[in-house]
Amino acid sequence: MRLRPLLTLALLTSLACASPACAQSTPEALAGALQAAARAGNADAYRQLLRVEGTFAVEGPNFAADLGRVPQPTAVFQFSNLSDLNVVGDQARADLRLNWERQPGQISRVTLPVTLFRAGEVWRYGGETWKALDAGKYSLLALDVLGLPERAAATAPLLPQAAARVRETLGLEMPDAATVKVYPDMVTLSASVALSLQPVGGWNEPGEAIKLVLPASANPGQELLRVLSHEFTHLSVSGAAGQGRDKRIPWWLHEGLADFVARAYWTPEAAESRRKRVAGYAKGDWVPLSELADFNAVPENRWTFVYAQGLGLVEFLAVTRGKQAPMQLALAFAETGDADRAARALGLSSFSDLETKTRTWLAAR
Repeated sequence: MRLRPLLTLALLTSLACASPACAQSTPEALAGALQAAARAGNADAYRQLLRVEGTFAVEGPNFAADLGRVPQPTAVFQFSNLSDLNVVGDQARADLRLNWERQPGQISRVTLPVTLFRAGEVWRYGGETWKALDAGKYSLLALDVLGLPERAAATAPLLPQAAARVRETLGLEMPDAATVKVYPDMVTLSASVALSLQPVGGWNEPGEAIKLVLPASANPGQELLRVLSHEFTHLSVSGAAGQGRDKRIPWWLHEGLADFVARAYWTPEAAESRRKRVAGYAKGDWVPLSELADFNAVPENRWTFVYAQGLGLVEFLAVTRGKQAPMQLALAFAETGDADRAARALGLSSFSDLETKTRTWLAAR
């Protein structure tokens, strides 16, 4: 049988890396294979180039899945410092230089310290290189770049404070095994999550580490508590919902609950700005919550609606139906996956009834 001569890059990559036997015999070859898979949007090929363990066992495949949804045809993967590559046992450290055009005309560039693994003649990518910090029962890791681990150590005493805020606000306990990873800036953090992701200051998905940026503000403790309590809420809500069931909770409700907890660390100016914004949305610019339910389907220009409207609905429930009502709604979504049934669990006739009452209440504040 003859193959057609014009094969797409995706098909070529798939044929070349169709099994774990796809051997990259040098780090340079590994970088080239990662780049080819990213450009083709070949998530399976990218996953086969990974050595996964710890939280990277979830983070690496999730990164690959995003490439499958949003290929990166301009991505450049390059390992530097290879002339000084020091292999200790089965691993070595290198710097991964990443360049990509996240949006047309918007070039992003980061350099990440990473770990490479060699098994026989095969090299695989193992994610970023970390420096472990003392944080009691939590696992606190700082990206191993100059000066960051020393500055990130101040995060450790804030972890139990953020966990206590989640417990006091929602009645949820943080898992003792929580892992927190600290990055130097938003672009670097986002590049570790997905090349399609806009720069963000915090991140968490089930099975992944909590990722955050060490702030450079005049009051970093307050800023860290805001981000930590927000991301700790995500982790705790997902745990309460149960594995897999947390995905039934709409994105706007995840973010609304997280901001409901984190607002304790907002400045008065930030709180007032959010109140005015959501009141304005309620009066005329409201986006139906059904259109804000799936993170992967919501365009970036609507993210502000997700956070503002989500918090507005959570505040409405907490004030009018009691402190436990927001989590009751979240758990009802996790149980049923159906908006009307979730609303009826709180005594409302339908989700439309809940949304209408929320808008009326927010517009009047």
